[in-house]
Amino acid sequence: MPKTTKRTATKRAARIAKAHATELPTVEPKVAQQSQQRRTPKQQAPARGIARYPWAITMSILIIAAGVALLYFNHVGPFAPPAKQASNAKKAPAVATLAPDVKAKATTVVASMPADHKQAFTSSNCLKSGILSKITDTSAAPSSADKDKIKHSYDKAPAMTINQKTTYCVGINTNRGLIVLELMPQWAPETVNNFVYLAQNKFYDGLTFHRVMKDAGNLQIAQGGDPKGDGTGGPGYTLPDETGKNGDYTAGTISMARSDKVSGSQFFLNTGDNSTGLKGQNFNTFGWVVKGMDVALALQGPSDSNKNITSDVMNHVLVVPAS
Repeated sequence: MPKTTKRTATKRAARIAKAHATELPTVEPKVAQQSQQRRTPKQQAPARGIARYPWAITMSILIIAAGVALLYFNHVGPFAPPAKQASNAKKAPAVATLAPDVKAKATTVVASMPADHKQAFTSSNCLKSGILSKITDTSAAPSSADKDKIKHSYDKAPAMTINQKTTYCVGINTNRGLIVLELMPQWAPETVNNFVYLAQNKFYDGLTFHRVMKDAGNLQIAQGGDPKGDGTGGPGYTLPDETGKNGDYTAGTISMARSDKVSGSQFFLNTGDNSTGLKGQNFNTFGWVVKGMDVALALQGPSDSNKNITSDVMNHVLVVPAS
């Protein structure tokens, strides 16, 4: 270690003494610095962040707008349509519009009916909301493909299964609207039992009104129930004569068609009073219309004089007991 001379030691001591004698610089408080940097009321704050770049703001807005437009026009994200819920319900078939004069004519026809039938248009149990909801429920109506699978041929008439002490309500849901029938077992139990059986097995679904007569002399009918659609078909059996209401073919009643014997499936709606035109003939009358007389009057189909009219269709026929 080198020796320290006296002179060097003296200089060092002087430097140390000078350092101790020098005052440290004064540091102003931070608050004071901030007060000196305060802006006057007319001064604006300096731009910070993305605000320092106006072009970037414009570009961001354009990009966001373009993204929202893509989502909207492609129906995705928040603009996606609501998911369709699975449902077994089928779309109800379209119903044709009735001519303006049909309702007025129906009102006149109903007014001309016997008192008990006229009263049924307001008092029938078949008009209760619970019954109507059942006979207008077309959710189980067969598709076009299913209609080809419906059984239309039987070896014999069905066994008696109905309650002969109650009436039965029928909803004939046609392409022109709803016709509600009240079937009377006390008039013709075998006929009512047969109609109920066929309707419950969807026999009538998809069949047409193959013969419609309007103002043809004394005959006004709308006839249907033939699986062949030309008046020659049936279910493979016939029904016995039932005389409980035979001879009563007033407007709004429903009767079974026949050739030599009573048809097992073909029926006709008396759309006018046919008591004179069908006098003396044994057509089993087994019920009457209690709602939709205007629809019955509007039905279209080929007639004896015009074979080129398109037949209206029974889309779905439903039947339930009235109580």
